[in-house]
Amino acid sequence: MNNLDSSLQAHNKLEKEATNLALLKDRVDKYHDLSTQMSSILTIFEKRLGNLEQTILPVYQETEQLQKRQQNLEATLNCLESVLSHYDISQEVCQLIHQGPLEGNISVFLEALAKLRAAMDYFLHNNSQSVELENVTSLFNTGCEGLNQHYSMLLKKHSAPLKPVELLDLIYIEDDSSSDEYTSFRQLSQTTREELFTISHWLEQNMREYTHIYATERGDVVLRSLQLLKDHQKSNSWGHEALRPRHSGRQAEPKKNTSARLQQIFERKANKLYLRATQTIEQSTGFSIKKASSHSDHLTSEDLLDGDQELDKYLVMLLGLQRLLNWERAIMHDIIPQSKHNEVFARLAYNAIELVVKDAEAITQRIMRCISRKEWTSALGIFSALKRVILLQPDIERTYDPAQREQLTKVLNKLQHTGAKALEHFLDVVKGESSTNIVGQSNVPKDATVHELTSNTIWFIEHLYEHFDVIGSILAQDVLYSTQLDTILMKKALPGEERNKALLAIYIKKALAELNLSIMNKCEQYNDQATKHLFRLNNIHYILKSLQRSNLIDLVTLAEPDCEHSYLEMIRELKASYQKTWSKMLQGIYSLDELPKPVAGKVKDKDRSVLKERFSNFNKDFEEACKIQRGISIPDVILREGIKRDNVEHILPKYNRFFEMYAAVQFSKNPDKYVKYRPHEINAMLSKLFDDSA
Repeated sequence: MNNLDSSLQAHNKLEKEATNLALLKDRVDKYHDLSTQMSSILTIFEKRLGNLEQTILPVYQETEQLQKRQQNLEATLNCLESVLSHYDISQEVCQLIHQGPLEGNISVFLEALAKLRAAMDYFLHNNSQSVELENVTSLFNTGCEGLNQHYSMLLKKHSAPLKPVELLDLIYIEDDSSSDEYTSFRQLSQTTREELFTISHWLEQNMREYTHIYATERGDVVLRSLQLLKDHQKSNSWGHEALRPRHSGRQAEPKKNTSARLQQIFERKANKLYLRATQTIEQSTGFSIKKASSHSDHLTSEDLLDGDQELDKYLVMLLGLQRLLNWERAIMHDIIPQSKHNEVFARLAYNAIELVVKDAEAITQRIMRCISRKEWTSALGIFSALKRVILLQPDIERTYDPAQREQLTKVLNKLQHTGAKALEHFLDVVKGESSTNIVGQSNVPKDATVHELTSNTIWFIEHLYEHFDVIGSILAQDVLYSTQLDTILMKKALPGEERNKALLAIYIKKALAELNLSIMNKCEQYNDQATKHLFRLNNIHYILKSLQRSNLIDLVTLAEPDCEHSYLEMIRELKASYQKTWSKMLQGIYSLDELPKPVAGKVKDKDRSVLKERFSNFNKDFEEACKIQRGISIPDVILREGIKRDNVEHILPKYNRFFEMYAAVQFSKNPDKYVKYRPHEINAMLSKLFDDSA
């Protein structure tokens, strides 16, 4: 049974597989038929496509040739039109060119010039001998001249010099060319600038000259602005209106004179320099530094507020020039191509800088005349101006080109030269006074007080200290001073500030030495020895006290360590020499051993004449000395009272002994004629010395 079932299953499976095989054969036959049909279709399509290609390709090639002919024909026509346009352009634009460009519509004129330029290039390369080349060249040049004239007209029409008050406001604005406050002074509108920019670049591209037009017109604006400022400075309102802000949004400030405004401006500059220096040091070293004395500290001295007004005006001119040129540089960036900036700016600024340089020469010449008349405030004004010009150097470096900086260096050099001449002339004056003793003519004070030369010299050197930095830089250029400084320092390095102080100390030492010699020579004009000594004592004491009061003694010690001791020793010696002038008067009463000895209040007849002579001589010498010395002035109270005390201590004890021994002696029938003064009367008379009203 099992075998039967297995056989039946195998038979069924065999039948099923046979059915599947028959089905597969049938499908293979169908696929073969389809492939044959598809191959036949593709063969037919290929034949038809080949026939189509043989028919269409000649048509396509013929069409391509026709298109090329059409393109050549169009190119020929365009070229012909272009050539014809070159022949016709002269007539087309002739009227426009002769009329010139119109403001605000420059593009039309530039298009006409571009067409003329194209015609020039065509005739130049294709028919250089043609009349048409001459015509278009002439018309093109006429157009360029008209464009230059229009360029110049635009600059003149929209440019005007700044009014003095506007320029003063511009000066008052802090150094920031990007400040919004500069915009209030702009004269050229944005439209005008764009038109000038377009013209400048067209002229630059076509290699036409235009820079001298711009430089001349804008340079004239700068020059006339400075001239108007100079004229304004000559007016009576200058000192009150100068440097007063008008257009800024700041709160109104109290009125200040020119010097005060300048001081404020230069203090800001000095503080900026100090801040930059400290920031650099702190960033590089990590150390913070405290502010020491600098330019700005010395600029606050009261004498600058009442300084040389002409120098103040000149410094305003310098500031005005710098502000104007910053202003012009900003305008130039909007109009002139970058490649021409240096050339244009150099031309633009030249005349204005020359004006400032010439003004510096005129001012320094005037100051030299003042110095020759011994007006030393002018010399101090030079040092103040020099200090401020030095503070302007960063602005000069930032604003001006190398050639212009070299041009402006003349101002600094002129001021330095004048300062050096002032220092030299002052020494010559002090030295000259020491040898100016005209016979029969006295140039010393009758009361032997402090001489004018002494007070002037001390006043001058006291004020020199306020400018030690610039004076030190001037003296450093003198080989004699630098050599002496090296000798004093023994090759030790010192900071710049200390070196400048040391150089000034050497100068003051020279001035004091010449002054001492001059005082010594001048005292010889007095006939009385006591007056000679008191004159020198007054002056030497005044010098020492002035040096101590102003702390200049510490400065002079850098060059002469024994300076204070030397003056104290000189004063001591002069006091001693003055006391010796009483010796002749005291000689007859001092040595009692040489005088006759009274017995019972009487002396011998032959000795009476000796006592009469001694009393008479003392009275005569004492009265004469008191008469002279009452007219002598000793301004210093301490010195005056000290000399009176010394006189009393030196004279009264000697006279008292002489008086006690001989006043009661009967050596004359008229004793009051000889014994005229009691000791208390001598004391009273000595206390009235140096007092002409006594």
